[in-house]
Amino acid sequence: MKFKYELTPLLIEKAKDFGEFAHGGSQATIKLKDGTIFEQAIISNCSVIIAMRGYEDLPFELNEIEDIYQKEEDIWPKDRNGHIYWDEWKT
Repeated sequence: MKFKYELTPLLIEKAKDFGEFAHGGSQATIKLKDGTIFEQAIISNCSVIIAMRGYEDLPFELNEIEDIYQKEEDIWPKDRNGHIYWDEWKT
């Protein structure tokens, strides 16, 4: 399956250490090169961004990502629903 927003190999390596909150999904925070922070991104199988709360599509280009990491709220999200998924990632 082809996904819209595949992470670079370096970001995939970082995401491998992320805690999952549901079936191969991790919530993460993304920092862009210009310093902008986007929260509540859903990373599937450590390799693709499949959703971000409040956005119907990725609001930046993948090459703009400087860093991806997890905060405590990403590891233990209070709200696990409400994301609009961009890919048919379930098989």
